[in-house]
Amino acid sequence: MQIKLIVTTAMLLGLAAPAHAQLFTAGGSYSFNIQNSPGTSNNAVTFTPGTQLIDGGDVALTLTVVNAADFATTGAQWVVFQTQTVGGVALSQPNENWSFSAVGLPAAIPINFIADYSQWTDTSGANIPQTNHIFNQPLISNPVPGMTGTGEGTSGFSSAIPVGPVFPLGGFADPFAIVTNALGTVNVGGEIEALEFAPQSPPSGVPEPGTWAMMLAGFAGIGLLGYRKTVKARLAA
Repeated sequence: MQIKLIVTTAMLLGLAAPAHAQLFTAGGSYSFNIQNSPGTSNNAVTFTPGTQLIDGGDVALTLTVVNAADFATTGAQWVVFQTQTVGGVALSQPNENWSFSAVGLPAAIPINFIADYSQWTDTSGANIPQTNHIFNQPLISNPVPGMTGTGEGTSGFSSAIPVGPVFPLGGFADPFAIVTNALGTVNVGGEIEALEFAPQSPPSGVPEPGTWAMMLAGFAGIGLLGYRKTVKARLAA
């Protein structure tokens, strides 16, 4: 009975699991442009989760891909760029602004840009509690599953992006406009920019390779059950 339950469960999981296409080409190249950090640089980077040093080693760029809360039905994912200066240096010097732009993200399939979120950090990496708007977006809690903090963001976009390099996407910081009065003129040391994308075509419902393996294992289990029954019947006879 236990074996039958396991086999049945494996088959149901296999039939229920939709296929999710990869939104961006892993290892694909793009540019990450930054200004006033403390200089200006154009960095060639790869779409690889993890941390890469850019701006001559002055800034650490961490890329993370997180499945959205509705990933199972929409295939949507958050692409999170976290920049932080190395050694406690401020991104923006006094009376200067700071900006970054990810140019040419390698879209692997036709996708839609559907939401964004920006959250600024100080030179220690701690979240700066924003009270003012930069992009006239509402202040919200970090919408990326597993992440915390408060910043500003908007959802409900439907900007179609074809396969290939994506138009520039990024953030802009005036360090004296985003902090609370209590913090005064604290300089910005980093930023979290989360961008949500979804495939233009919903998941097809065709099982992924791993799911096919699970289904085959289930069918093999059914065959084993039938064989055991046959052997028992012969022994009984």
